Amino acid sequence: MNDVLFEKYLTDHLIQAVGSRPTLFSLDLMGSHKTSTILELFRTNNITPSLIPTRCPSLIQPLDVSINKPFKELIRDITNEKIFELESAAEFEKWTVGDRRVMTTHCVGQAFDQFHSNKSHLISTSFRKFGLSLPIDGSSDHELDIKGFSELEFGEWTEDLSLLDDRVDVGNEEDHDIEFVDTRD
Repeated sequence: MNDVLFEKYLTDHLIQAVGSRPTLFSLDLMGSHKTSTILELFRTNNITPSLIPTRCPSLIQPLDVSINKPFKELIRDITNEKIFELESAAEFEKWTVGDRRVMTTHCVGQAFDQFHSNKSHLISTSFRKFGLSLPIDGSSDHELDIKGFSELEFGEWTEDLSLLDDRVDVGNEEDHDIEFVDTRD
């Protein structure tokens, strides 16, 4: 992904899908995710970026934590089945790169359909556990469940929102200075 591709994705897909509805968009701190052009695109389209700090996706990004492993296993199983089926055919010929790409694309689509049908509860639960689809008013904050953090407490953070500039400087440097503090006794 680069700046041009990410901007194209946003304008051609995300913004078209969400329209003008307020949207929270969770993404990592990759350089192309936080350029001034991208941040302005977010702002003008009512999209609030939720930037996940470096080395934290394994803790708070739903796809990395709960979804990718079973989804990739399903893709592997479907792909193996399809390869066995095709190679068992009497008229099987040697695979071309194009043949493999087409077959893989079909398998990923089939896996997505199956995963979404059979595991939709896992998807929605994951996004709620990490707070990405909870109401902003804090009424469901008790549902947060972030690995390694117990008894999370939230103050009245919504009262302080008026003090914030809506154009927070994200910066381009890496976040190597982030430190996790264990507050347990």
